[in-house]
Amino acid sequence: MRNLFRGYYRPTSEELAEIWKNCVFSFDTNVLLHIYYYTPETRGRFFDILNRLKERIWIPHQVGYEYQKNRTIVIAKYLKAYEYLERVLNKRFQELKTDILQEYKQHPFINTQQIILDIEKTIEEVKFQIKMAQINHPNYFEHDELREELSDLLEGKVGLPYTEDELENIYQKAEKRFSYRRPPGYKDDNKPVPRKYGDVVLWFQLIDYARVQQRPIIFVTDDSKEDWWLKYDGEIFEPRPDLIQEMLSEVGGDNFQFYMYHSDQFLDYAEKFLGLPSQPEAIQEAREILFQNSVYKRIPVESDYLVSIGYDSSNQVLEIEFQRGEIYQYQDVPATVYADLMNAKSHGKFFNSNIRDIYPCQKLS
Repeated sequence: MRNLFRGYYRPTSEELAEIWKNCVFSFDTNVLLHIYYYTPETRGRFFDILNRLKERIWIPHQVGYEYQKNRTIVIAKYLKAYEYLERVLNKRFQELKTDILQEYKQHPFINTQQIILDIEKTIEEVKFQIKMAQINHPNYFEHDELREELSDLLEGKVGLPYTEDELENIYQKAEKRFSYRRPPGYKDDNKPVPRKYGDVVLWFQLIDYARVQQRPIIFVTDDSKEDWWLKYDGEIFEPRPDLIQEMLSEVGGDNFQFYMYHSDQFLDYAEKFLGLPSQPEAIQEAREILFQNSVYKRIPVESDYLVSIGYDSSNQVLEIEFQRGEIYQYQDVPATVYADLMNAKSHGKFFNSNIRDIYPCQKLS
């Protein structure tokens, strides 16, 4: 029975160690884009590992295409952060100052004017730190040294694209898979064509490569949706066994093995199997960024129209909770639009002018 359903049996630690010795490592687009999120220390550790494994790295063409297409969105998001933080600090200070003076402009034992001056001084110091960080922020639009390093690492290690006829055939197969909720990709069914088929194209390219190479593969992805991972009580338990089983069945051979990690697990196992000095902070940072970019953490906003706003930068999905209790998700919303929405003097007016009836949406509740 085990031989027929190998995908449903999690590899032992010994089996994983054996896979690491001989496998090809393949990476999802989100893992490559998260390089821009990392601190220099964590980024250095990640590139160090990639360089050690560079003879055993390969990525599907779909991953390379999505990386090239989406990297400027990530770059723009982080350049916007400086302006956003300064606006938030200014806004919060004015609100705090107003609240203090309205309630306790005169107090027998508290010098409210001095408190306000101290808060303002502290905020100005923080704003200066933000400004210095902005000055030192690399301009990846002019010279993207991260892409240069990644391009050198992946030279000759990217799969070929499908032809137009092959893509049309895969799109038809994807629609059938979505109707059966067969992973991966069905969670993207609400995205526009052809973006909705991206994960299926990636998956088929991975299978095609594995058939030819007949070598074990570890696929590293920071996608956390249920069409990639088996979840229990909302927590990720393990890779979807039916995904593992499909890969094993399509490739064939008793010795072929396939498994999946998130990037934090990849860093953790690389440290162990490559004998690297311990850097738990890098693993923790990768884990936090994975969480940050995989959930809709709605932020409460002051608005007569909106209650809270969340954004998934990996999939460009904007989630909004309205005062009437409804929750909607808007697809293909650029990070710059999300940042402008959060910075707008009137969130409701900005939404009505720049998002409503412009981006496709679906009602969640």
